[in-house]
Amino acid sequence: MITHPFKAAGAFLKAFPLVLSKELRLFILAPLLANCLLIGLLYFVAFSYFQTLMDSAMGYLPEWVSFLNWLFYLIFAAIISVLLFYSFSVGVNILAAPFMAFLAEKVEAKQTGKVFDETLTAGVIMAIAGRSLQREFQKILYFLPRFILLLLLSFIPLVNVIAPVLLLLFSMWMLSLQYMDYAFDNNKVTFHEMRMALRSKPLLCWTFGAIVMVGLAIPIFNVFMMPIAVVAATLLWISVFRTQHGDFSALLDRPRGVW
Repeated sequence: MITHPFKAAGAFLKAFPLVLSKELRLFILAPLLANCLLIGLLYFVAFSYFQTLMDSAMGYLPEWVSFLNWLFYLIFAAIISVLLFYSFSVGVNILAAPFMAFLAEKVEAKQTGKVFDETLTAGVIMAIAGRSLQREFQKILYFLPRFILLLLLSFIPLVNVIAPVLLLLFSMWMLSLQYMDYAFDNNKVTFHEMRMALRSKPLLCWTFGAIVMVGLAIPIFNVFMMPIAVVAATLLWISVFRTQHGDFSALLDRPRGVW
């Protein structure tokens, strides 16, 4: 478990040359375009309405707690930022899901030699899009009650001091869940089984999510973060999770006589 943060960081270092490889460019250009458009929309919304939303939220506070305005400002800012972030994330992931699923397939095929039956046709893209939408709704249903609980904790005295930290940890967990999902889904691992597998390696998931979060916070670089995260997540699926879910195809590549 101690080595898991290093495995997560190492996966991102290995992902960079793969993202730039000729075989994967087709599956990266479309989501990059979607990223550019939605990031621009996100920044426009954030800069246009953020202060208005903050002033409106602060207006509901009674005057006798005005000395804690800085704390409530921090809490409301964290809540609004997370809402904007997930709104952006869901939109991008729905648009780019078919391409990200194929990107994860190509990375796994390139690294392991595994052959996937699906070829890039309109029918297959529609099927993957439908499956991806189903998984996205599963993630939303998983996210909403937990986020609401954290939101309620933000209004409980004393407990609300740690609410931003809990929101941060939960955001890192959700980022890990989001980008790991493509490789797991390609290999027919259910959403519940994936959560159980990731839950068994919390340091790996939090480190992965933290790296993605930092990358998304860097202007210009954040445009490339989605394909890099998908490739890194697929590498982690191969090195950490694949054999736990009955995929022993790598063993078949061994020379005869090794058995």
